[in-house]
Amino acid sequence: MPKIKSQETLVRQRKRWIKLTLMVALIAGCYLWWKQGERVSEQWSPNKKYVVREYKTFEFIPRITMPGDGGHYSGYMRVYNRDGKQFYEEYSDLLDFIEGPFWVKEGVYWMGNENQDIVRLPTSPVD
Repeated sequence: MPKIKSQETLVRQRKRWIKLTLMVALIAGCYLWWKQGERVSEQWSPNKKYVVREYKTFEFIPRITMPGDGGHYSGYMRVYNRDGKQFYEEYSDLLDFIEGPFWVKEGVYWMGNENQDIVRLPTSPVD
């Protein structure tokens, strides 16, 4: 015959699940806050149909830089259309070292990070 759990045990288990749920919600909220970042710049395509926006993320460990260096930052590069639909997102450790964006007939690309492929867009960003 299975042993029936006491009321105290059930309450303890319920409290554990509530604490775990709150902790997961807090971690997810912090991650989403961190990932959204702070907009640093935006550069529109020549025909104004697309935009590349750079977002700086919060650094938990400050970077030590050399005098006159100005500091480096990590973040995301995101490609949007004029209506605000996101087409692409890429994380970069040294966002201030990225060269570009360079708009070409097929899409957009930039240099200075791991992925240097062209981000293909539905229509040409140049006329």
